[in-house]
Amino acid sequence: MSIKVGNIMSILLVVMCITGLSAAAPTTLGPFGTPVKNADFTEGGHLETDFDVNFMAEWWYINGDARLVASDGEKQDIGFFVTMAHQESPLFIKDGTQLSHLLTFYGLYFDDGTTISDYNEIYVPQTVVGDHIALGTPYVDYTYPDDLKRFYGSALQGYNLNYLFNDLEMDLFFQTNIDKTIDHADQPLNFTTYGNSYGTLHGSIILDGKRYTVTQAEGYMDHMIPIGDIPWPMSMHGWSWFEVTTKKYQVVAYAVRGLDDGYDNYSYKHLTLLNKHNGKVLAEYSGDDITITETDWINEPEYNRKRPSVVTFSASDLNVTLNAENVVYLDRSDPINANKFVDFMAFQPDGATIQYKGNIEEGSAFYEYLVSDIGALWYPPTV
Repeated sequence: MSIKVGNIMSILLVVMCITGLSAAAPTTLGPFGTPVKNADFTEGGHLETDFDVNFMAEWWYINGDARLVASDGEKQDIGFFVTMAHQESPLFIKDGTQLSHLLTFYGLYFDDGTTISDYNEIYVPQTVVGDHIALGTPYVDYTYPDDLKRFYGSALQGYNLNYLFNDLEMDLFFQTNIDKTIDHADQPLNFTTYGNSYGTLHGSIILDGKRYTVTQAEGYMDHMIPIGDIPWPMSMHGWSWFEVTTKKYQVVAYAVRGLDDGYDNYSYKHLTLLNKHNGKVLAEYSGDDITITETDWINEPEYNRKRPSVVTFSASDLNVTLNAENVVYLDRSDPINANKFVDFMAFQPDGATIQYKGNIEEGSAFYEYLVSDIGALWYPPTV
């Protein structure tokens, strides 16, 4: 099995490596006509034809760990994430017209252990998807067709999130000042992720008609693109992903289980430790350098799956441990076609640990444990 180990690169190197994707891009102007230095065409959207494949998915994901403060002094500590995505394939056809699949999903975790979440999706003719997602640009500009959800900006200018759904309204600005990172694998899942691993969040959130100012807020953002000739969940049993943030450090992990791995093994593993303040990579590990220990398994019979609630990634001088107890469920399963997945998305507000060269720090963690439909069929859960 051929596996390309993930690498960390500066944004300049990213631009040099993707000139093939930027050939059809517009001028070096940002979304508001401002000059863009070292234009980064990994920011904008793509189509499946950019990669010469039958299936492409693409999403922009942002999370935050924040304290909300109302004008009357009320305080709430929350975690949240928002995903804005689309999928492209020449097989998405209706009445002879190729369609684009647009979707968005959010989750909020409250300090009392409760959560709220929601998922929206729509299909539009691919000929108009560029009206909703900026394609081939050095910035992201994604407006969901209801015009109530928008994510736009760039690493150089910062990112804006305007998100309205029922009694929730987010008006946030995410700013990062560290170099972009890359995670890439060919097998078992062919994917590339461009990460802005650490930044700060500002703005406001309205909950049930009450406005809160976002304070003491740290965030993470990435842009992931899985590609292939079959729907991407069918390439693997699933994945494990997390980002843990402490006072000095941030760790980002990607691990993918092949179909033959089941719940027991990972064919692709990559772990990066960064200084969160300047983005410097302090250590990087891959493959057999990493040991993954998953314990305290929880059966999820409603989804015909199981998931670990305690996870440790270990390397020679690094140990990262988190608890995945407060979970939002993204159920996209399709038992008939077996081409989708269930994603267990957890937030730990404190107590996640990073131990590096004997120094131990505690902080927060966002964690995903995904099991594909085909993986669940091949390996029914046993605890």
